[in-house]
Amino acid sequence: MTPILAVIFAAPLVIGITVLIYMFYYRRKINKRLAKGNISGKREGRPMMPPIVFILVTMICVSIVATLLIIVFAIFVGKNIVSTGRSHGGFDGESLIHIRTISEDDMDDSFFEGYKTGDDIAGYTMHKQENGDLTFYYYIVNGNMQGILPRLIVVSEASGDTSDLCHGFHIKAKEGLRSFDMNGSGGNHNMTFIECTEFEGDIKLTEYYYDEDVYNSAFDDLTSYEEKLDAAARYKGTLELDMSYPEPGY
Repeated sequence: MTPILAVIFAAPLVIGITVLIYMFYYRRKINKRLAKGNISGKREGRPMMPPIVFILVTMICVSIVATLLIIVFAIFVGKNIVSTGRSHGGFDGESLIHIRTISEDDMDDSFFEGYKTGDDIAGYTMHKQENGDLTFYYYIVNGNMQGILPRLIVVSEASGDTSDLCHGFHIKAKEGLRSFDMNGSGGNHNMTFIECTEFEGDIKLTEYYYDEDVYNSAFDDLTSYEEKLDAAARYKGTLELDMSYPEPGY
């Protein structure tokens, strides 16, 4: 459930609980006055707000707070959509998959400290696939760690030296009528984490190791991101995966 829907569903619940608590104390105070025989006499303490007034005030206050929260969430989602140039094919701003990359410089301070290309990773089953100039080592999480660790980790190794090159990628995902399309580039690179626990479609990941000077000189408003990377790429490869879950019993 998205945060916006959560706020919409929670607002009536908050109003209901607040009114129930108020009515409990309201009746309790009335019963105390009746027990003292002071119902028509001078009130003791501060008078309570009539129930109908309290309900109206509560509804107005909760509505104002809910509206402000919805506006904040809507602005946040809108910024995410604008920053990527797409809604990533999800409904209500949700992405089909989530991507995170980790650079070589960050490896030493992570769970994967000491990892070398092709090493086994605890909790995962490793697979190897070659395409173009790259060898892909992709790790699919074991069933007992599903939902705890990222479902898919991809590490690529080029057929030559990449020390002076930048890394870029283009990833597409499709599940039914929904689709995801994302680009990324810059700096050195080691791992790509793909969080897609509920995803059962196809993923196509193209990675590039490219010359930054060539890429910048290829700048053209009519040239797409992929075309510029193709022009600047020293090494390139594509990994295509079917991420549907197997039928029970297989």
